[in-house]
Amino acid sequence: MAHLTHSGMQGSSHYSQLPLWAPSPVPEVNSRELPQAMDADDIAAVIQGFRQAARYARDGGLDGVELNAGQDSLIRQFLSPLTNQRGDDYGGSLENRLRFARQIIENVRDELGRDAIVGLRLAGDEYAPWAGIKPEDAAEIARCLARDGLLDFISVTSGSIYTGHLTRPGLYQPPGFAVHLAAGIKAAVALPVFAQGSIVDPEMAAALLADGKADAVEMTRALIADPDLPHKWREGRAADIRPCLLANQDNLIGLVQNPRLSCANNPAAGYEHEAEFATLKRARTPHRVLVVGGGPAGLEAARVAALRGHDVTLYERESQLGGAIRLAAAAPARERLALAVDWLERQVRALEVTIRTEMDMTAEQIGQESPDAVIVAVGGLPGQQAGVRFHPNAPLINPRQVMGGEVPAMPGRAVVLDTLGDPVGMAVTEWLVERGWQVEVVTSDMFVGQRLTASLELTAWNQRAAARGIVFRPQFDTLEVTEHGVIGADHFDHREIRLDGIDLVVDVSPEVPDETLYFALKASGLRVFRAGDCVAPRYLSHAILEGYRAGREV
Repeated sequence: MAHLTHSGMQGSSHYSQLPLWAPSPVPEVNSRELPQAMDADDIAAVIQGFRQAARYARDGGLDGVELNAGQDSLIRQFLSPLTNQRGDDYGGSLENRLRFARQIIENVRDELGRDAIVGLRLAGDEYAPWAGIKPEDAAEIARCLARDGLLDFISVTSGSIYTGHLTRPGLYQPPGFAVHLAAGIKAAVALPVFAQGSIVDPEMAAALLADGKADAVEMTRALIADPDLPHKWREGRAADIRPCLLANQDNLIGLVQNPRLSCANNPAAGYEHEAEFATLKRARTPHRVLVVGGGPAGLEAARVAALRGHDVTLYERESQLGGAIRLAAAAPARERLALAVDWLERQVRALEVTIRTEMDMTAEQIGQESPDAVIVAVGGLPGQQAGVRFHPNAPLINPRQVMGGEVPAMPGRAVVLDTLGDPVGMAVTEWLVERGWQVEVVTSDMFVGQRLTASLELTAWNQRAAARGIVFRPQFDTLEVTEHGVIGADHFDHREIRLDGIDLVVDVSPEVPDETLYFALKASGLRVFRAGDCVAPRYLSHAILEGYRAGREV
């Protein structure tokens, strides 16, 4: 099917160099651009545009279309009093606000006939109760449109101009958070109703159908993580399904970088036809391969090398596999991150990879094993903020120590020096707050959490921080960490700022690669590869991708 939409006020004029169209001149929330209120000719042109697009879908051999009245949708903007402030036949009463949607549905159905599928994607809640579509409003809209007899299904989504972060939230919302919206509309109409909203686990999907809360479910991100999910589930191989982490890494589009849609946990997503992912051939000559490091990079390298027929042994210095991801998963609401290494561990054990934990291997020990090749994936080491004076007795720790529980038993005042602006600073802050600490986050950036926009976490982070009393201090250049405080300066006027009476300081700075073992092995003449944070500390997606490449090349 084809998904047909017009973004209206939520679009961009940069491409067309024409004004945005909307039911009313309500400024777009993100760009603040004021759209042009559509006149009768504009409305007629959009209706005909939907009809023409439906015709293209039919001529292209598709089974039908889904019309978007959800997020980023002009149809929703006409349906909602939040954005529709017209005084003509298209505004005011619900009957009038329905007119635009009805005319589009009627024209598309007339164009496609009764043999094609016509569905509607409907916002079940705009989360703007002062004026927007609420769940009871969505149910009434669904009832009215279903009575017309022109739709084949309704797919229920959520979010609006103020709440785009709830359209496809990350880890801060539980899986299936919007199911109640679909259930409410299913109770109101006889049409098939589709549920969505972070539904990524097949067990949950099956339960929703069995409980009658929906007739079908959307599992978009889950199918990006593992396109074979339906087949594996049908064949009873649930443990083999590569899990979706809901981390919103690498699977967002519409960014200025124009990235390809991919997945942090599945490096082949979006690159399936590239030569390195198209086929994974068994090695002509099996080798004895040692993998040093049991984090995501090492586990993926071991998995791929074993799939190629090599005899693989994996060494891990800790008692548990998983590396830094285990620490990251200890943060509040980020437990799903551990699913990535849980899955990899199951895979390597099933492939009979030899696993030896609590072994901190040296170059000499590895040399004594006489391997054909070594893959080093020992991760990174804590870094320290450059240009800052640290008193020898400063109460200074790093994020790894925080997430490992190496903090004073008695909570007090903590300062998080966040130079990253990504989930690391957010995670350590919330971990401390949940244990009674008063936390202030300082950064030289214009605002705290600057890189959280890339994973749609910034709005939710600010909401949680406000509710928990977390203090933000942006535009703060850290100069010195003393025994009991932090001295800094305003980023612009350089006025000195002192934070006194501080019991704990967390330095959230870029880690550095742990590369000693790699270069020692390279100097010894062994065939050696490296992957993950020991190359350059980055994100999970980079570790898994490089692990895949090392396992494929070895």
